Amino acid sequence: MSIKLYPHIIYEEKLNEKQLEIIKNADGPCLILAGAGSGKTRVLVYRVCYLIEKGISPSNILLLTFTNKAAKEMLERVEKILTFYPKGLIGGTFHHVANLLLRIYGREINLNSNFTIIDEEDSISILKEIIEKTGKKEEFPHPSKIKEFISLSINTCENLKETINSFFPEYGYLISDVEKVYKEYQKVKKNLNQLDYDDLLVYWLKLMKNETTADKISSRFKYILVDEYHDTNKLQSKILYLLALKHRNIMVVGDDAQSIYSFRGATIENIIEFPKIYPDAKIFYLDINYRSTPEILNFANNVISHNKVQFPKNLISIRKSGIKPVIVKCRNMKEEAIFVSQRINKLIENGVEPKEIGVLFRSRYQAAELEIELTKLKIPYIVRGGLRFFEQAHIKDIVAYYRVGENFKDILSWRRIFNLCEGIGEKGIERIIDLIMKVENIDEFKENIEEIKLIKKGKDSLKKQIEIIENLKNNPISNGIELILNSGYIKYLTKKYKDDIERLEDIKSLKEIASLYSSICEFLSEASLQEYSKGESPNIKNTIILSTIHQAKGLEWKIVFIIGVCDNHFPHSYSKNDNTAIEEERRIFYVGITRAKEDLYITYYSFDPYRYIPIRQSQFIEEINPDLYEEWDLT
Repeated sequence: MSIKLYPHIIYEEKLNEKQLEIIKNADGPCLILAGAGSGKTRVLVYRVCYLIEKGISPSNILLLTFTNKAAKEMLERVEKILTFYPKGLIGGTFHHVANLLLRIYGREINLNSNFTIIDEEDSISILKEIIEKTGKKEEFPHPSKIKEFISLSINTCENLKETINSFFPEYGYLISDVEKVYKEYQKVKKNLNQLDYDDLLVYWLKLMKNETTADKISSRFKYILVDEYHDTNKLQSKILYLLALKHRNIMVVGDDAQSIYSFRGATIENIIEFPKIYPDAKIFYLDINYRSTPEILNFANNVISHNKVQFPKNLISIRKSGIKPVIVKCRNMKEEAIFVSQRINKLIENGVEPKEIGVLFRSRYQAAELEIELTKLKIPYIVRGGLRFFEQAHIKDIVAYYRVGENFKDILSWRRIFNLCEGIGEKGIERIIDLIMKVENIDEFKENIEEIKLIKKGKDSLKKQIEIIENLKNNPISNGIELILNSGYIKYLTKKYKDDIERLEDIKSLKEIASLYSSICEFLSEASLQEYSKGESPNIKNTIILSTIHQAKGLEWKIVFIIGVCDNHFPHSYSKNDNTAIEEERRIFYVGITRAKEDLYITYYSFDPYRYIPIRQSQFIEEINPDLYEEWDLT
């Protein structure tokens, strides 16, 4: 007699009619067009629960998200609803899932499954060294730009020449040199048994093109659910197509009106073309909005209606009527900043919590004046963005010890450790690296250290670091981090950084994160893929949030200000003569508008301080029906 491990879920009590229809009928290829604030996460979570309740094994379900945070939240909600965690269920980002599959099946495509994952900074470091060796360093832009060429080329499935000519024509003269650098970059990674983020997807596609391996993977995942499908690129689309070949139960959830990441390789074509790829696809609409007032939604609907490439939809609010959005005309950027800061100050005085207020902008520079004015009024704020948690130097230093322990030939991590050794110069480091590349493991390395010249003063320090690396395997990860700290790293922090106390607090947080992992390999993979950042700590203070609209996607505030909605600034000047680009800019504006729950202020100024000329309001404002907003003229 079988016993259910979860209570019967009464879906009718948890979902609206349209959501319920999806939960019960989303077999085969399905496109869920989920408008802003329409409860798409709820649909994904309950669909997973419904499948499991109907007898589908959790190991046959794959849930793909675009952030680790989203995956974590969804899996936690599934566990809460079922009252137990469905063992075998895989949920995570494309890169996270690629990592898992490559660890299992990598050898079937001649990939050493003990690879380490390098982040953006490490990728750029490798490219920098390669560029310096070309003898043409002065001709190249910053190595991060070359990485951008390469990444965009991979994710759009175009060759480097096409990518540079299409997106970066000003660097057309470098095409042949960039191709050589890329070839060497691939060679270096292969020699060091390393993969960058893009490689994870490239090799996942290779798995799916290997007939035997593809059959195993595609057979396993009977149900594939994809969040934020409008943010996928061509490479991810190809992976998904092959992944779903066996069972064809692929449910993609997205909103074409929120496709705003073409600069990263994402393409709106994936969601627009889905019904052509799957002619038998079912299309469901989620158009009931739980977030915004009717006035804000009417405004948003009117804005996006001017786009031609879209699935037409009209969001409907279930909230009570509120106040109309306000469009505010200012003289210049400073007056705009004074208005916004004073308005915020008044709202706070009237009892609005700072964390309920978001100030959004198209480009980072647009908030410069506002920051000054907020500081004058002593209004607390933070700017979203900055370095992610695992990209910070002191965190990477700690992780380097573990990476070397797992992959002895991880030279980039060795270099970080050498920086902590006293008495070893650049020439000495190169001699040490030569030895590392010649020997097979850390034991051989120790035996041959005495033969290295130029590092007499640093040998004891180097031996001490090797001893730390060896001891890490005999300790839980969190204890190992404490060992690193007490072996001289605290002293190093104090000497090198002004904010050594704050950095030490970060490392304490790292210990807490590390304690959640059962193996070093699992910890290292997640450390490379994690998306935590200092500014997004769970203990964030009660402050105003300043953010680009791109970084604000998925968030919401009671009151939203969108500033700098001026001609040549929003839409961005580069999009002027490109209808495709203009439509994406309009989608960016739409995303900003739909972050607001109750109040929306849109500001622009009539004089450009950079070019000393009058400036018009954005064409996006000119398109809006005047009956849908109030206008305040401060000039």
